[in-house]
Amino acid sequence: MAATLERSGAFEDFYRSERDTILRAVAFALGDVDLAAESVDEALARAYERWAEVGGMANRAGWVYRVALNLARNRLRRLGLERRKPPPGGRDASDLVGVADPEIARALADLPLDLRSVVVLRFHLDWTIDEIAAALDCPAGTIKSRLHRALRRLETTLEVSP
Repeated sequence: MAATLERSGAFEDFYRSERDTILRAVAFALGDVDLAAESVDEALARAYERWAEVGGMANRAGWVYRVALNLARNRLRRLGLERRKPPPGGRDASDLVGVADPEIARALADLPLDLRSVVVLRFHLDWTIDEIAAALDCPAGTIKSRLHRALRRLETTLEVSP
């Protein structure tokens, strides 16, 4: 009983401190607040069920982010959609994460999900390359490559000089 209460308390602290941040990151990566909220809530439920394992991880938020993103991708695949942009008149994720410049928000939304995700994690959540690699379960070199490609595409789209 005491172990269950301890698990609940530790998870509750994690939930309160990280849920909104994870939701903003997933929503911006997907471009859809509602899909992100469903996926993050499901990922958090899975984290709670496995809290003995997840609670001991160095980047618990990264684990939840990856699970939420995978859940959302699976839903999109089942619906026959490869990637999702904010629906017209729908809940646009750029407001949720505070992208004030609509040109930048559009340029980010036009990136493929794998590139957009690393940009969001690096610059919105301020995660290191190693934290992103752990969260996305891929090598740091892959993250560096994706980040480089994403920034080059953004520079081209926004016509910014390096």
